[in-house]
Amino acid sequence: MNAPTESSDAEELSFGGEPDRVSWLRSWAFAHRRSLLAGAAVLVLSGLFVAGGWHLRDLSRRPLPPPDGPWPQQNGFTVGLCGQPAAACTPAENEAAENPSGVLAALQAISGVANARLACAPSCLQKTRNVWRSRVLQGTIYDSDYPGTSFMPAYFDMTLDRWDDRARIAEQAMSIPGVWYVFPKAPDFWEGKADVAIDLCSHPAGLLCTGVHDRSVTETQKQAIVDRLWNIDGVEKIYYENHAHRTKIQEHYEIPDLPGHKGIGTVRLVSLEEMTESFYVKLTDRRAIEVIGESIKDMPGVHYVRRIGPA
Repeated sequence: MNAPTESSDAEELSFGGEPDRVSWLRSWAFAHRRSLLAGAAVLVLSGLFVAGGWHLRDLSRRPLPPPDGPWPQQNGFTVGLCGQPAAACTPAENEAAENPSGVLAALQAISGVANARLACAPSCLQKTRNVWRSRVLQGTIYDSDYPGTSFMPAYFDMTLDRWDDRARIAEQAMSIPGVWYVFPKAPDFWEGKADVAIDLCSHPAGLLCTGVHDRSVTETQKQAIVDRLWNIDGVEKIYYENHAHRTKIQEHYEIPDLPGHKGIGTVRLVSLEEMTESFYVKLTDRRAIEVIGESIKDMPGVHYVRRIGPA
């Protein structure tokens, strides 16, 4: 009886000398097992180190929350003149407002007033080099240091010797013919903490920002702004201020027991600027402010860029 022959399939699947090779590899791996384990550990740790490094880098580049303080001390008023279309003043008061020097002298004569000056003459145009606006806004009513306003009503800046005397001094100032309003002048919380602010689009549809009928800034647009900021030399810190912190600042400096407007009473002003959220940037070199202004002003989601502190 003939012995059975192996099939061609078996021949195709047979690799000559394979058992010896496997045995040699096993012996070599066993002999070098410590070195192999150490090498594998190094590779794993290296991967974790790289991944951890990128994670830490990402965390370090995220915007910081606003600092807790310090909170600048409040010690002054803004005093507005009658003669404006919206002012609830009598004809006699409007006539008195036509003599700002007389109103200024009366303010300076109040006991407890440390200093008073005319900060803005009637119909003064607020234009400085401290604000960068999108090219879309140029030539529109938003093309001013104060969004939506090109010509500001005349007003005075007044500082007090003692803030505890504010109610009496405000009452006396309001009694001066020609004075329309007396408001507490809130100091800039960010003075000394940041060098430049980037106010973001944060309005309902229908208001102009960096495009036609812009909506609020998106998270993708915020990230693009942050990424570009980190590519600018001199950027040290980036803070993000949301609506809650803006409200906290306003409430901290709001004084409800002051007279406010003539004919209106105490009101809470919410400006277009106060409605926005912002990035605040601390620099190692203030010369970078100009670079930030020109680089960021036309980015989607940016309302305008403004300098903090002296020019």
